[in-house]
Amino acid sequence: MNDYSLHSRQAIEVTMPGGIAVGDCWYRTARLRSLSGHDEAFLMEEVSALTPAARPTALLARCLERLGPTAPIDARAIQSLAIGDREALLLHLRRLTLGESIAGVLSCPHPECGAKMDLVLTVNELLMPPYPYETPLHEAVVEDQAARYRVSFRLPNGTDQEAAAPLAVTDAAAAADLVLERCVQEVTELESGRALGWLPQAVKAVLPSKMVDLDPQAEILLHLTCPECARAFVLPFDTGTYFYQEITRQAQDLYREVHLLAFHYHWSEAEILGMTARRRRRYLELLVDELGEGRRK
Repeated sequence: MNDYSLHSRQAIEVTMPGGIAVGDCWYRTARLRSLSGHDEAFLMEEVSALTPAARPTALLARCLERLGPTAPIDARAIQSLAIGDREALLLHLRRLTLGESIAGVLSCPHPECGAKMDLVLTVNELLMPPYPYETPLHEAVVEDQAARYRVSFRLPNGTDQEAAAPLAVTDAAAAADLVLERCVQEVTELESGRALGWLPQAVKAVLPSKMVDLDPQAEILLHLTCPECARAFVLPFDTGTYFYQEITRQAQDLYREVHLLAFHYHWSEAEILGMTARRRRRYLELLVDELGEGRRK
């Protein structure tokens, strides 16, 4: 078996909705390769101990080959991406690895109902088009009864998400404040021109929605209706968590698959783990067919 690890891993060019600045240029393109068995083993054995915010960084660091003109890519580059760009890259990686269709079962959230319902989505309908700006910094004017403020800020990125994750477990409001404090570059009182060293309450109240408007890919909300009780509800969709759960469920059979292919084809573990799950299972299907034919003879 020669170079199956190279020929079996697809790589594609994808577009991020936001993008990155490299020098004076703005780039939205990235190159991703699909997951291999090595990546599945990594997810099972090493990523499980990480926070949900850190898992996308670890996964993308293995599969992202290029960002704009920059290659290779390290974890710090992935952490610096806006949340929406990270979500988009995970959606593209999910499509490349498992396909376009996303299916699952969920329960109606209304206590008096709780009916089971099928969820069927496509990756394409979850992806946002490119945003109409090319800048890492943004400005907004916020006012309350006392004053008007000009706020200079950047969008939350993976580093902010990972820094706030431990705090979010016990105090979601404090975690949100931490992200805002990290993202705000400057707050100026317009009338006096005075730069403030703290965030006015009006800024804390208004800025999160402005960030969502600028980076809508960061917060995927599914607007659903229960077929049983006909009530509408909104369900947040976390691509990283969903994809991680899909892969880890699938990877439970990984070592059995490696054993069977190694036993019958005499390939090495490294060669088999270099395959994508789709290619690995295609060989398993052929093997099952062959063994079935042998029993019938």
